[in-house]
Amino acid sequence: MKKITSFTIDSSPVKGGGGFRAYTVKGEPRSAFSMLIVNNAGNFYNFPENTVVSEEEGIVTPAGSFSSTPVRLSTKTIGNSGVYNGVIDFPAASDDKYTIVLQAETYLNTKFDENLSLNAVYHAAEITQFADTTVTFAVASTGSSGTYTANPPATNHVSSGPSTSVTNKKFAQPISFSKTVALGSSQFIIARQPVINDFYFTTTKDTFSAGSGKILELKDVSGLSLGMAVSGTGIAANSTITDIKLGYKDENKSVATKAVYTIPKDIDLVDGVQSIIDSKGGTITLSEDTTSQAVDRTITFKGFGNGGSRDFNNTMFTVKNFNLTIAPVVTTTDAAVSSSATIPITSTDGIKAVDTVIMSGIGVVGTPHVDAVSAGVNVTSSAAQTIEDGQTVTFTGSSRSATITADIEIEKYGKDDITLTLELDNILTVG
Repeated sequence: MKKITSFTIDSSPVKGGGGFRAYTVKGEPRSAFSMLIVNNAGNFYNFPENTVVSEEEGIVTPAGSFSSTPVRLSTKTIGNSGVYNGVIDFPAASDDKYTIVLQAETYLNTKFDENLSLNAVYHAAEITQFADTTVTFAVASTGSSGTYTANPPATNHVSSGPSTSVTNKKFAQPISFSKTVALGSSQFIIARQPVINDFYFTTTKDTFSAGSGKILELKDVSGLSLGMAVSGTGIAANSTITDIKLGYKDENKSVATKAVYTIPKDIDLVDGVQSIIDSKGGTITLSEDTTSQAVDRTITFKGFGNGGSRDFNNTMFTVKNFNLTIAPVVTTTDAAVSSSATIPITSTDGIKAVDTVIMSGIGVVGTPHVDAVSAGVNVTSSAAQTIEDGQTVTFTGSSRSATITADIEIEKYGKDDITLTLELDNILTVG
């Protein structure tokens, strides 16, 4: 009998958007085989090459797809070269797993080499497909969310790409980040210009044990990093992570001068197959004492910037040309003033009494700042002015509208989705 001697294919994970995978079957000339591909749902690949193309009848090669209809590759015979080359067109999909099975066509006097299979069926490969991951850039205010007209105040910027579970290559995916935020009341001034660490993300972990002090035992410490902010019941304000260790302190093996940590074992179940793995549990040290802890208490962790997202799930990004501007407040006088510091205006919305808020306009002398605001009535200037009724005056330095712009590049899409939120409270002072 003729022998099929090998099957090769790139079995690395397929990206969520799908892709082509070339394969090679080697064997003795005139050996014959067929193939089927089944996914996790029990559906079968359609093998587009089975379709006989007829332009006259409007029959074209279909795209690769899966359905419940059992389909296998039409019998292929290896030529004198001893090599058959084919291509599989994996369609776009969420997480999936594909099993490739070859069959030696015994009726055509073919069998597998003993190193492959002792019968007519050979489980040739398994290929996993991971959904593309999404990086979302948002803005929000933690302390003044009710003052903004919306929180987040604008549509998020969303970008998707191959997860690092598929590829570890770096990208340079550009995002033109632009957000205009507005207050429904009060006013804000610029606290400072934004930086990359003003972007944050959050994740939660459950406690493993009860206790107090700075030591916190968690069921899972994966993705945590030094400097993350920590909050939750029993957690002191302004707490951060100062140390992370895998495993839990073994009191029987530890001594005063040296703590010994033991990593427990867990059972991992993948596709019905159990395996023993190291636990993801571990021990963190906080910057502040906790008042009390309980088992199974959920704790929130906040990470910052590219360093935090990289350690968390391998998301990497850069930010250039980060800029914050606030719109000037433009209004009119509603009465004439003569040598007076009290300036009646039609609206005081967005104007703050501070020496960095400057008034300008026709008739305004010098660069007076605002010393006081009588809401909806007038402002008090740092210098007396003479201005006509109905004159346009402009106030810069405070506002109810601000715009944040940046050029962002995503270098890596992490192994799962992440939302990176720009903390407005760091860059805008409300009230």
